[in-house]
Amino acid sequence: MKKYIFLLFLFNLSFIHLQGQIYNQNLYIDSTNQIFVKANAPIFFFISSQADTSNKIMLPSSDKLANPMYFDGDGRHYLVYQNKGEKVRYLIFADGVPPKPKIQVKSGLLFMHKNRIYAKENALFVPYAYDKRSGTRQIFYSINNLPFVENNKGFSIETPGEHSVRVYATDNVGNVSDTTTFSIISSPDVTFKANNIYFATASARILPESIDNLNEILDILKNYPEIYIEIDAHADTRGNSVYNMTLSEKRAYSVANYFIGKGISSFRIKSKGFGDTKPVNECLKGVVCPDSKHKENRRVEFRFFLPKH
Repeated sequence: MKKYIFLLFLFNLSFIHLQGQIYNQNLYIDSTNQIFVKANAPIFFFISSQADTSNKIMLPSSDKLANPMYFDGDGRHYLVYQNKGEKVRYLIFADGVPPKPKIQVKSGLLFMHKNRIYAKENALFVPYAYDKRSGTRQIFYSINNLPFVENNKGFSIETPGEHSVRVYATDNVGNVSDTTTFSIISSPDVTFKANNIYFATASARILPESIDNLNEILDILKNYPEIYIEIDAHADTRGNSVYNMTLSEKRAYSVANYFIGKGISSFRIKSKGFGDTKPVNECLKGVVCPDSKHKENRRVEFRFFLPKH
């Protein structure tokens, strides 16, 4: 009996019979000869005699006008072909799930929570991705909105402060992940803004829409009992400066009390009000600005730090 090899066509590409290679962005055969195809991609199947690979026989039909096959969704699929009474069964993995991008801290990690990473200066970060089917092919990252570059050996951040890192990945059949954003806080003593902490007008009462953001900070404090936090509240430059100072102090104290009420020891928390003394934009005292600009100055900032012994 002639021995046959199994071949696949995607669109009008040449047939393939090697293993452990990427043949195009929709098809991959790994080193064990396992076949992966992109879910929902049009695929033609063929067999060919090992003695004459140029003679391709289309499965399941020899009709040259036959429509391609589609695997509708992720998972295992089996193709069974009968040759002179003998059934040949092929397992095909339809890969419809893109990779999941992550960042590993190879050195210098202080602590991390969800997509927020706290690390020492010059820590080494390595983007990677998990893919449960065909495996990860390429990983790309962007630091502080610079152009994406392909990951090679990772990267370090030398400048203290908060940095935004975006990561996405592709797998071996062409699925592209969503872009995941990570916040990297370089240096253990750094301040970052929390723009979504809201208070009632002219009041220190925390509004309900702020609770999710406060609870993220609370989780960090609970998971890392060795760190301390400073809460700095700021006001915009409108109105009386003495009033603004008093109000910002009350708001900082209100946030501190929220954490204390949730079980965080008071000695780990400092709170300060700065009034309108530290605007972050051009809206100085007496300068006419839209409310969107004033809102940038009505902010709460958190500074995590490790106590000095």
